Amino acid sequence: MAEEKIDQAYLITGLDCPACAERVVHRMEKESWVSECNIDYGAGKIYLTAEKKPIEEIDKIVNSVEEEFHVAPIPEKPSKRVAWDKAMWVKLVRVIVAFAVSAVTTFTMMGLGLGHDYLWTVLFPVNLVAWLLAGYDVAWRFIRNVIHFRNIFDEAFLMTIASLGAFLLPIIAMDEMMSFFDAVMVVSLYQLGDLFDIVASRKSHNAIVDAVSLKSETATRIGANGLETVKPEDLQVGDLVMVKVGESFPSDGVIVTGEGNVDVSSLTGEFVPVYKKKGDEVLSGTTLKSGNLTVQITKPYSSSTLAKIMTLVENSGRGKSKAEKFISVFSKYYTPFVVLLAALVVVIPPLFLGIGDAETWKTWIRVGLSFLVIACPCAIVLSVPLSYFAGIGLASKNGLIVKGSPYFDKLLRIKTVVSDKTGTLTYGDFQVTTWHLYGLDKCTFMHYLKCAESRSAHPIAKAIVGDAHDALELAAEQEDYEEIAGHGIKTRYHGDEILAGNAKLMKQFGIDCDEVKEEGTVVHLAVNGKYQGYVILNDVIRKESKKMVDGLHSLGIKVKLFTGDQEKNAKAVGSQLGLDEVKAGLLPEEKSDHLKEEIAAAPGSVAFIGDGVNDAPSIALADVGIAMGGIGSDSSISSADLVIMNDDPSKLVSGIKIAKKTRFRAVSIIVLGLLIKASIMLLSAFLGDAFPMWVAVMADTGLTVLMVLYAYTLLYEKVK
Repeated sequence: MAEEKIDQAYLITGLDCPACAERVVHRMEKESWVSECNIDYGAGKIYLTAEKKPIEEIDKIVNSVEEEFHVAPIPEKPSKRVAWDKAMWVKLVRVIVAFAVSAVTTFTMMGLGLGHDYLWTVLFPVNLVAWLLAGYDVAWRFIRNVIHFRNIFDEAFLMTIASLGAFLLPIIAMDEMMSFFDAVMVVSLYQLGDLFDIVASRKSHNAIVDAVSLKSETATRIGANGLETVKPEDLQVGDLVMVKVGESFPSDGVIVTGEGNVDVSSLTGEFVPVYKKKGDEVLSGTTLKSGNLTVQITKPYSSSTLAKIMTLVENSGRGKSKAEKFISVFSKYYTPFVVLLAALVVVIPPLFLGIGDAETWKTWIRVGLSFLVIACPCAIVLSVPLSYFAGIGLASKNGLIVKGSPYFDKLLRIKTVVSDKTGTLTYGDFQVTTWHLYGLDKCTFMHYLKCAESRSAHPIAKAIVGDAHDALELAAEQEDYEEIAGHGIKTRYHGDEILAGNAKLMKQFGIDCDEVKEEGTVVHLAVNGKYQGYVILNDVIRKESKKMVDGLHSLGIKVKLFTGDQEKNAKAVGSQLGLDEVKAGLLPEEKSDHLKEEIAAAPGSVAFIGDGVNDAPSIALADVGIAMGGIGSDSSISSADLVIMNDDPSKLVSGIKIAKKTRFRAVSIIVLGLLIKASIMLLSAFLGDAFPMWVAVMADTGLTVLMVLYAYTLLYEKVK
């Protein structure tokens, strides 16, 4: 019986080009126990949907593709990469030396005006040695592909054939001694561009690590024997920890003593510190900027906010966007097509312009070699995945976790957003919003009301009482406490009889009360048989909810509300926010049924945004599932495609804008890259001998550098 196939992720090292990654994917997917394999080249990770196998077995398969390819477990804390390692410095030095030797020798010998024989005996061997010094690894990669019957049509093939062709040109035309230098220049500049690509990719990785690598190395636990230093993983629920200025909170908790300002930008992207006091919740990964706090741990590290973020980010490279899939297919056919085109350019014109003329052959061979150099797909193949890698990093910096680049495509197709109400569009905490008092001042009125509600576990009672310590003191001083189901509370406090509840309670005890038509939950109060007025409590709408609705409407997206709350409350929220449709009183399964109908009828994709356990089915069902990460349940977060870490629903608009920026960069790279390369190819065909080889090299290496920079800088874009 076959084992269950599960999602797995590992580090992969030794890859030096996207083509290498594709070869590994192709090899892994030949295994019967592997359903799917993806490699995030920028992040250096391999993702498998496969039966669980020892890592040594996976490493052996990966290593069979290239000896230097290896897999390893992903460390618990993402680590930065060294931008320039020893091997890169060695490559840089040998490329510079090779290029300098070739340039100095060539221009010196040519400047002396020596005869062809003498030039052959000096320039050829010197430049051949320089070429080997600069590009032996490129040529060896090409040779290995041939030996192992692999797909040889990659950058190594193009660079090797183009540079070797430059060495052969002087055989056809003795006045082409500069071709020796061109051969060295082609491979040298290609190697320099490759080094730049690696550095840019590593710096992109490091920038994302900076955005999400927030874990404290240690925590200061207050134990029975005093302070002790422990790892965050060793903390238990209920432990007390001391947090000083500059330290990060090791796990989620509640402040027991102290107050201070907390930097939450690591999770939310908001750079204004948030004031926290006793009783407030603090999240792992945020940093104390001022004050000195004692925090009681409420979640083990494995279930903390930071651990959830790390897990989501680690797996965000799984899968490919449409643009990345296009590039994968494109690169398989593009290079063979270019090689065929170059061969036709070399052969066909001389057949019509002079098959026996060496000058004609020399001209078109040079054009064909230029085609091979110009056409190298590095600029596009490297930059498109890097755009999505940077887009995921930009989203992380703005408090959004996108579970993979395919979800950027899904975000762009959204035409309808369906939202839950409580905890999503509203704070999920009832607050007194209206007072109508008769005879008592507000302070005395609320004191009596808190007395009555102090023993109740009802959410309304908790919202009225507030501080749990106050509730204990008030509860201890009461007599004859009675909670009347469906009506309210009757109690006696310091000799005063207090009634607090709905109109039914007042009627039961013969007390006339106001008829209230305002929206919200009404609590009437009577003291010693005399009516004292009422308060109205409402679940307050988040200030960001209106911003989300307006932002989505500006993008042509409808916003609808599906909630289990009462219809009058739901319609009040819908009216204030300007929602397109409201459906209330829905059970979780009814919410899912209505969502299915919406998905079937909507012209584009349908997104669902929610926070609770009851929202998880709808989040999983939607085309794009969005969870509120700060207050959201584990089940809703695990079901979601996009997680909003600071519970700000307007971040959805930011996510769509980031998706647009990412797609625009990827498409721009593809279109501009192909147009520029095609234009320079036509120019080389038109100019013939007069076309400088360095222009061809710049059309490859120079364009790659520009495209990689263009993709990389997305990480630092501002999102309004």
